[in-house]
Amino acid sequence: MKKNKRSVARPILALVIIIIIIAVAGILVWKFYPKNSEVGKPVYAPKGQLTPQFPKELILDTTVAVNNSYAINYSPTLNQYTAEYDSSNTVKALFADYQSYLSKNGWTITSTLTTRPMFDALNATKGTEQLQVVVSTRDKGSHIIITVVVK
Repeated sequence: MKKNKRSVARPILALVIIIIIIAVAGILVWKFYPKNSEVGKPVYAPKGQLTPQFPKELILDTTVAVNNSYAINYSPTLNQYTAEYDSSNTVKALFADYQSYLSKNGWTITSTLTTRPMFDALNATKGTEQLQVVVSTRDKGSHIIITVVVK
């Protein structure tokens, strides 16, 4: 009789242990998983302004108004900051300005795309920051999109 009780108690004990492990794992996931519904969604700055985290020095033409700026929080260690503006300068002139500025300010240009008739683009890195600049043709000048990803 004792042997039979032990053979029944072991599976029940194993089942109780498995249930406890699953419950603890569920509590940990619930506690540490981001609850913020804004994760991965853009948070826009007021019209004409940059998000506070966007590096203002990357807007090389200080006479222009910002069309659009937003931040995206992907995780506590991964964030994106984007800004867009229009300029009366040409694509080639702005692209040259960005190449010069970035090279002189500690950025390493990792790739460029200058063979397209309507836009030029570059990627650069500096520490944990990754940068992409796209300069495209507009009716009277250029449209610039700058994205900084901070890890």
